[in-house]
This record gives sequence, C-alpha cells and structure tokens, in this order.
Amino acid sequence: MNLNYTAFLLIAFVPLIIGVFWYHPASPMVKWAGIQGLKNPLKLKPLQIIWAFILSFTLVYGYINLVIHQMGFYELFFTDIMKGSEEAKKITSEFLAQYGDKHRHFGHGVFHGAINALVFALPFIGLHALLEQKKNTRYVLLHLSYWLVTSMLIGGLISEFV
Repeated sequence: MNLNYTAFLLIAFVPLIIGVFWYHPASPMVKWAGIQGLKNPLKLKPLQIIWAFILSFTLVYGYINLVIHQMGFYELFFTDIMKGSEEAKKITSEFLAQYGDKHRHFGHGVFHGAINALVFALPFIGLHALLEQKKNTRYVLLHLSYWLVTSMLIGGLISEFV
C-alpha cells in the first residue's frame, strides 16, 4: 500500500491553521461563546508550536486507519508480507488493484471525519464541560464545531490525497 507521505505531512498543518483562526481572541466564535482569557495562538512559544504540530501529526496518523478502509485489509496480511510470503503479496496486490480506489474521494473522507468528531471529540469535550461545571453549552458547541470542521477537512484530504 503506497501512501503519499508529503500529503500526510501537509495535512498535519490543518488543525493548526484552523485553530489559529478559530480560537483567536478576536474570532467571532470565541466572542459568541463568551470565553475570556484565551491566549493568542499567534503568540505561542516555539516549543508550544512544535508540541502542537507533533500532536496534530499523531491525530492525522490515527485518522488514516479510520478513513482509508483498504488499510485494514492490507494490515491483515502485513506480517506475512514482512516474512516474505509471496501468496500474501499476491492476494493484497490483486485486491488493491481491483478495490484500491474504492471510497477514496473527498466526500467519503468528510463523512468519516464527521463521524470521528462526534464519536471521539464530543465525549471528551462533554465530559470536560461536565466535570468543570462552569462550562456552558456554548463552550461545548465552540469546541465541537472546531473538531467537526477540522475532522471533516482532515478526513476528506486523507481520503483524496494520501
């Protein structure tokens, strides 16, 4: 299975770029949510930016298996392929030749990105808001909408270009 690592690396910048605009103190979303005291993302220290990119990179890496269905099939035979099994190579190459591009378009990735945001981000954001007890519905909607937009864009780009 050949992956486009350049696209993968570039997609890792998506959460950072969206986050700069979404969470900027002058952002209409932040003002609407009534969240005070956010640090300007453009004034982060270099080490914080590096950590943010590393976390973004791991997020995109995790999304690959959730968006590209062919990865699951390939992983079934990966150990045998690494051991040199010609039969495993033949099975995977025949399957990927026939179905390698199935569901590999932007819209399908957007669909899976939305599902991922609802299944993964919403429980974390909701639990955090419940435990903090001072977080309101707008707080949850601000963060959930960020993750919906970001996840949908990441999923679409992965499905189309990786």
